[in-house]
Amino acid sequence: MPHKMTLTGSAAGPLREYDRYVAFDMREKGSPSAPKGLKKSTFISYTVFVAKKAFNKTGLTKKSIMHEKILVQGEPTLDIPIDECPGEIGIICFQITVLPNKNDKEANESNDKKEAKQEVSKAQQEVTATKQEEK
Repeated sequence: MPHKMTLTGSAAGPLREYDRYVAFDMREKGSPSAPKGLKKSTFISYTVFVAKKAFNKTGLTKKSIMHEKILVQGEPTLDIPIDECPGEIGIICFQITVLPNKNDKEANESNDKKEAKQEVSKAQQEVTATKQEEK
C-alpha cells in the first residue's frame, strides 16, 4: 500500500521553477504533546514538487504562495537530487488546494446566515399576505 502524506500551511521559501514542475519548501510542526515516554516532534522541513499544470490550476503566484494557506497531498520521495531538494523530506504532490482564510470563512458564514434570515422573512411575509387574502 502506498504511503501518503498531507501537509497544511504556507510556503516557507520562494517558489522555484524547473522544466516540468515547480518546487517550494514548507515547514511543519508536530503535535504539541506526544504519547507518554516518547519525545514530541520538532519542526520538519519539506520540499514539495508540483507539476506546473496542477500548480497553475490553483491560481497561486510566486508572491501569493507565501501568504496563502495551502493543503498538499502526496507521497515522500528519496529520488530527487539534493540540490533540488533542500528540505529534509521531498514530497511528490498529487493534489494541491488553496484553503480559505479564517476571515474569509467567517465572512462567508455571516453572509450565508443573513441570506437565510432574509429568505425566512420573505416566506413569513408571503404566508401573512396569503392569510390576509383569505380573510
